[in-house]
Amino acid sequence: MSSRGSWYRSATIAGSVSRLIVKGPQGQVEHTLDLTQGSSVLVGRAPSVDAGIRKIGAAALRVNLLGVPAASVSANHALAWSEDGKTCLRDLGSRNGSWLRLPQHETVELDAQEVVLSLGLSARDTTLPSEPVAPRWNGPSDFGDALAAAAREWFATQGIDVSATVTDGAETRAPDSGMPLATGGLLQITPLATADASWSQLLENVFRWGARHNALYEAEQETRKEGLILASAAIRAAHRDVVEAAQAGARTLVLTGPSGAGKEALAQVFHRHSGRAGPFIALNTSMFSKDFLRSEMFGAEAGSFTGATRRIIGAVERAEGGTLLLDEIGDLPSEVQPMLLRFLDTREFERMGRYGEAQRADVRVVAATHRDLRELVRAGGFRHDLWYRLSVHVVEVPPLRARWDDVVEFLRSKRTQDGSCSLLETLSPAALALLRGHPWEGNFRELANFAERLPRGPHAGSLDEAACRRALERGSLRPIVPVSAPVVAEPGHADWKAWTERAIQAFVEDHAREPASWDDQKEWNEKYLKPLVFYHLSSASTQPRPIDTDALASLASRAATRLGADRGTALKQLTRYFERFGS
Repeated sequence: MSSRGSWYRSATIAGSVSRLIVKGPQGQVEHTLDLTQGSSVLVGRAPSVDAGIRKIGAAALRVNLLGVPAASVSANHALAWSEDGKTCLRDLGSRNGSWLRLPQHETVELDAQEVVLSLGLSARDTTLPSEPVAPRWNGPSDFGDALAAAAREWFATQGIDVSATVTDGAETRAPDSGMPLATGGLLQITPLATADASWSQLLENVFRWGARHNALYEAEQETRKEGLILASAAIRAAHRDVVEAAQAGARTLVLTGPSGAGKEALAQVFHRHSGRAGPFIALNTSMFSKDFLRSEMFGAEAGSFTGATRRIIGAVERAEGGTLLLDEIGDLPSEVQPMLLRFLDTREFERMGRYGEAQRADVRVVAATHRDLRELVRAGGFRHDLWYRLSVHVVEVPPLRARWDDVVEFLRSKRTQDGSCSLLETLSPAALALLRGHPWEGNFRELANFAERLPRGPHAGSLDEAACRRALERGSLRPIVPVSAPVVAEPGHADWKAWTERAIQAFVEDHAREPASWDDQKEWNEKYLKPLVFYHLSSASTQPRPIDTDALASLASRAATRLGADRGTALKQLTRYFERFGS
């Protein structure tokens, strides 16, 4: 026997046991009790006298209930009772087993004064993803629901059915399975059947995943407060990449995208999430000649060049301990590029007129440009080695024409002069269709100017397509092409028979057989029938097929509104439809 005693899978064990110690699956002592003649203890996650005693036909026993609140413990797990001076223990067909540990130097044939009963020890290896996929949410109203849906789907891939619900967090029956949300609620995850002993690890993985998305949610909310609109899936993905790069300690970041798309605001997001105490300094490299740019970037002593009447502290030196934004890096003169490369390699620089005396600066560098840096490198206008030194993290900031939800949110945030409604509410459906098809070459600058040019004193629905076209033409570089408003039809006849037959056909095409088991039925319903039904009932079939993730998110928003569903569900079902059935 080992010094720690021996473990036996339980059957009916007889002996003069007087004390029983019950432990949960993590080794924690749940209860210590003495058994008396004619009494019994039914142990389980949710023990029931009727169900437990029926299993062994011992209705005459006086039964006490002992709950062990662990997912890997079966509802009615084991029964212990005293009979004719003997103690009997029986596993009641639990999923994960009951194990006995006897004191050292004793076996099951010998009298033992104390026995430890441990419940639900078995576990399994999992080769499935270690955490749920990234949820998609839009704001406080659907953040918790999006996390709950993603958690439910992931546990299903692990073979565990769970209830994942969002509560106000004020009260919970199982605090160990509740995850606080950044919105102030609580995501409560409860298994609907007995799980094995890997439950705690799986739940821990979900909580770590949830904590990261809590942090991302808070980052988005903070960025919105600073004025950057984060409504579209495209800009939120770029924002997430910037935040993650900053939190990972990235020393350089490249932001590419058109002028007015929000690159400087994202550079400030990078600075804020880098956790550094130094300042944020921005320098537009296209505004200076090569000599002046060098002095503005690295500094200069008085008299070091014509017109240098005083010492210049460069942007690199001023950004010590913080972040330096080099805007329009694609216009950086070729003479200055090797100096920047040397600084990035060594973090050393020299002021003009103070040669041979290198200084150091601990600075994070964000390089932003509206130009195609890769093409500039291929054409010889930008150094290969500088590109490779900068491009550890490259984030594409999408143009406004790919971010319709951001246009909508901007118009929603602007009020009319009398404050009676938002600018969005003043636009007719035809006017919105015109704006949806506009290329927005000036991005947010053009959008802001368009809003300023709209007629004064509008009321809800008063601005038609003609009024919007006039406001656009005053600032546009190209003629405004009329765009017909999309036809939004009401849901037609629900052809359940056709949808069901199409879903079965698709299942057969993918599996070479019809659904033949309960698991098949669940897969058929979730992956084939639901997407078809949602697509048709939401009238998504009357809309153009989405060509990108942003258009898909917009379509999902309209579908969710029409059916009264949450947006995460709409996006999931429509994504499945387009992936499997096309349009």
